[in-house]
Amino acid sequence: MSPPKTEDSLSEFIKNNGIVNTGQLLFDCIPGLLFFVKDSQRHFIYVNQELADFMGLASKEEIVGRPDSDFFADDIEQSYAADDKQVIGEGKEVRNKVELITTSQRLIQWHITNKVPLYDRNGAICGLAGVTRKFEGNTNALHRSALDRSIEYIAANYANEIKLKDLAKECGLSLSAFERHFKKSFHLTPIQYLNRYRIQQSCAALSQTDTPISAIAMDCGFYDQSHFTRSFLRVLHTTPAAYRRRYT
Repeated sequence: MSPPKTEDSLSEFIKNNGIVNTGQLLFDCIPGLLFFVKDSQRHFIYVNQELADFMGLASKEEIVGRPDSDFFADDIEQSYAADDKQVIGEGKEVRNKVELITTSQRLIQWHITNKVPLYDRNGAICGLAGVTRKFEGNTNALHRSALDRSIEYIAANYANEIKLKDLAKECGLSLSAFERHFKKSFHLTPIQYLNRYRIQQSCAALSQTDTPISAIAMDCGFYDQSHFTRSFLRVLHTTPAAYRRRYT
């Protein structure tokens, strides 16, 4: 995929003035925003201080020239690699992808990520730039305040059976309207959010307690251990047992 034929005003301004500092230091001033740039081999070229802190690095210079595999477990790195190759190899942007990220404290957090290809003067893709922030939904979306009640309901009742009609009723919306507005706001269906919330809770139990996996499955709202394992594997590309071994 070739770059846009018409340059935007910022690109033109940078080129015409020979600007060598494109304002990347501003990314150090935005709390909660993780910013990174990689070359065509997927090696880090630049990260902001927030990302360096998030990864537990003493300085952001430590990451320059190094790949994801130096910092992340195989299953997580493989997920990042698939997206990176889509951006670098095909020129496709990654827009508002909700994904799990492991912090330097081994905590699991949901983030929303965007990645775009970077082009050289000959129109070839030479790398990518990306931003990631903690996933909190789109606060400007329609019915956001009503949807908050469904999020609170899930947080309070995730260990029990939850039906979509109950969530819709909690929000004062019809089932179809609830599903539509939920996906618009959170970029996930209600069922996807519920399953991922349950997995997020299970990650804490797996890494911080000795509770048997079968009990964790039931405590987090899964039918049985097999259902838990299938759901966990689908989202994190590893099993609960393997996750526990890695983080305990």
